[in-house]
Amino acid sequence: MSGLLTIVIRVLLGLFTLVFVLALLGVAVVTMVGLLIWSLLRGRKPVIDMGRFRRASQFRPGQARRAAPVGEVVDVEAREVQSTQPRLDA
Repeated sequence: MSGLLTIVIRVLLGLFTLVFVLALLGVAVVTMVGLLIWSLLRGRKPVIDMGRFRRASQFRPGQARRAAPVGEVVDVEAREVQSTQPRLDA
């Protein structure tokens, strides 16, 4: 009897999870369509940046990133700034 109850609970939790994920997906789709319509009503062309997807698809784990060359290095002299107002220490 407890085995049957366990199976029923797992099936119910699986169904609730599926409904929850589909509801979140529906909210995301409605939001995106709403933003698309809003931008078109305001006369602005929606911008879809596909470059991020392209860069992510070309990413290979373990591949070393090359840093951009650094320009001229300038040393800075540190100086103490005197406060004109007294500090309030608690």
